[in-house]
Amino acid sequence: MDGSRLKIGVLTSTRADFGIYQPLLKELQVHSGEFETELIVFGTHLSRFHGYTKSEIEAFTDFPIHEVYGMPLSDTPQAIADAYGSVVSNFSQFWAVHDFDWVLALGDRYEMSAAVQAGIPQGVKFAHLHGGETTLGAIDNIYRHQISLASTLHFVATDAFAERVKEITHAPHIYAVGALSLDNLSQLKLPSWGQVKKQFGIKTDEFILCTFHPETVAYGQNSTYSQEAAFALAQLAETVPVVITMPNADTEGTLFRNAFDTLKNQQPNSIFLVESFGRLNYFAAMRQATFLLGNTSSGIVEAASFKKCVVNVGDRQKGRPQSGNIINASFDAESMVTVSNQALAAGDYNGINIYHKAGTANRILKHLTDASL
Repeated sequence: MDGSRLKIGVLTSTRADFGIYQPLLKELQVHSGEFETELIVFGTHLSRFHGYTKSEIEAFTDFPIHEVYGMPLSDTPQAIADAYGSVVSNFSQFWAVHDFDWVLALGDRYEMSAAVQAGIPQGVKFAHLHGGETTLGAIDNIYRHQISLASTLHFVATDAFAERVKEITHAPHIYAVGALSLDNLSQLKLPSWGQVKKQFGIKTDEFILCTFHPETVAYGQNSTYSQEAAFALAQLAETVPVVITMPNADTEGTLFRNAFDTLKNQQPNSIFLVESFGRLNYFAAMRQATFLLGNTSSGIVEAASFKKCVVNVGDRQKGRPQSGNIINASFDAESMVTVSNQALAAGDYNGINIYHKAGTANRILKHLTDASL
């Protein structure tokens, strides 16, 4: 370890958290004289089934990369619980031989929680991003709070989330820095939609951008929910094509994958499936889309900055504060279609994004430095 620089480890397990990290990774590169950065890559990044998104990381940065395995072989509750134990075991070995001044952990996924839990007995100093949030339809609530309890530094998106982390952890070092994914968003050079649609075989300029993940609290309902989503999309696609980004590795996510694969076979000219856009391509798709439909956090946090309305479905994101671009729908086809027609009629959103604060990445770096003095 170079004693003149802070050594930062960055835990990344999915395409989603890596996309959020990117503004911070760029700043860490700019300030490489002050920070020595290494990426700790695990989860779906190393899964061929989920697009092997480690390759996107390698294309984005030349930071050293460590790999830690342990993903489940299926998406049943037992398989995920078994995988949690495997990730804890593998990270226990990893933390035993790798030292960092700070390790960044983002979000609320079960494998992120497992990586952090393994570091507690070994005194790893964690800094948690996006703590204090609430998602009543996902068991991620529990994992998020576990990560917060194990962390020394907290970088949250809003003042309300800072108060919640304080209630949960009683920690003194909590900073409301804004949502990292929105940092310098206006300065990003996004690819043209023409480039993106050619790369992913999408044959339309007008579409609904759709992302559904399973609800992991009421996971027994996901068979019904996946079919209701497919029914709604089948109806909507008769009027406006639909671009679907595939679900992540949550409990019973395969149900949604199978429903969308079937839908694609039935309506090949109006349904388009994408395993992983990558951050810039996804933002280009969001910019081009008519509106967003689904239950992903990107609809809550990012879409307002692209002036897009969002049809937020079900309870997965319930509890997160919403900007004025969100229209909520229940998890049945009739509600989704009705509310989607409202979004079509509403057009662009011209209000504020409550998650945005300027200079988020630099704020984080400053607090990491100050906490190390």
